[in-house]
Amino acid sequence: MPTALIGTVLLTLRGRGVGKSELIRRVEWLSARVRAKGGRVAHFAGAPTSTIIERGLDVLGPGLVGTIDDLPETTYTAVDRFQLSFYRNMTIHLFISEALVCAAMYTKVKQGGGPDNQRISFDALYEQVGFLSSIFRGEFIYPTAGLLVNLHRTLLGLESDGVIILTRSDTSADPNNAMNTDSHKFLAVEISAMERKNGRENFDFYNFLLWPFIESTWLGAVSLTGLTPPGPTQSDAWLDIRQAQETTQILGKTLYHQGDLSYFEAVNKETLKNAYQLFVEEGIVHIRKSSIKSSPSTTAIRLAPDWTPQRDQKGSIVPEGRLWDFIEKIAKSRREGKNRRDGATVSTRVLRLADLVGKELFATAVIPGDGEILENQRRRARRKQEARL
Repeated sequence: MPTALIGTVLLTLRGRGVGKSELIRRVEWLSARVRAKGGRVAHFAGAPTSTIIERGLDVLGPGLVGTIDDLPETTYTAVDRFQLSFYRNMTIHLFISEALVCAAMYTKVKQGGGPDNQRISFDALYEQVGFLSSIFRGEFIYPTAGLLVNLHRTLLGLESDGVIILTRSDTSADPNNAMNTDSHKFLAVEISAMERKNGRENFDFYNFLLWPFIESTWLGAVSLTGLTPPGPTQSDAWLDIRQAQETTQILGKTLYHQGDLSYFEAVNKETLKNAYQLFVEEGIVHIRKSSIKSSPSTTAIRLAPDWTPQRDQKGSIVPEGRLWDFIEKIAKSRREGKNRRDGATVSTRVLRLADLVGKELFATAVIPGDGEILENQRRRARRKQEARL
């Protein structure tokens, strides 16, 4: 468990590294939060936190966590974020409700300005939390009480911890109001003054937990624009799904090195597979089993007609339509990057790269023959199993 705490802290802090005293402080804070959420933290017979951390660092080794000693304070850095993410994922399920709320609040916080400008209405928060919980239903298991009840509980918990401030309206005269919580209706949510004074460290912690998953889903959605047929003669073409996913990884690596993707772990193959499964369940893409036994791949993919972007007279993909709106909604909760002041969250450059790799797919990965579209995409994943926070 100490390795999970250390890995989580290292991946949820801003900056390149963390000093020893700060690492100790954040591990102690995270240990308390894990216990408060019903998780278990190993006991070490009263050993000080510094000793426990040293043992954990020995287990992780220099291949995962680097140590810089020739400084006024020993500093630790995340060397292999891919491997450390395994340890972070051991704790994220305890805080998924808080992470979803903070990621939804971030849609306003990233706009900057004063506290009033960063305040989000409850209705807008409810909509974005519902959207995020829906797209991550394959990654996480949510409490079964339902979105509204879980959202209320989470907001009250964050308020109790001093992370947020809730603006309420007295609704005691209306007992049928579905938004009632202790005879009050939540009107708006904002980061507390105390949390701002502390550098938003707890608010950012919850965001850092979820941002890699948001980034990976955004990457997968952007890659779907590359499945737009280059011309009318290819409108019915099916593409090798394995090659499509490999191309998405190549696109992700390119965007990462060019600064348009914040997390290299977003190109993780398994996470992208989960994203593609989401796209199938949402009806964005269709998949098909090939009827040709000699085909190099038995599974093919193509965009659903009503999700396929249009091209302009120059042959460029037009940034509008259902797929574009879906990408934009995911992007609202992305961590701000070098292009945060762009008019569009997906720049022309990113769209051009997706189209470039997509055209290569159409040149090399078309699957011939007919096949069976999978049981109406498994009855739209059993009616999408109504997502709950």
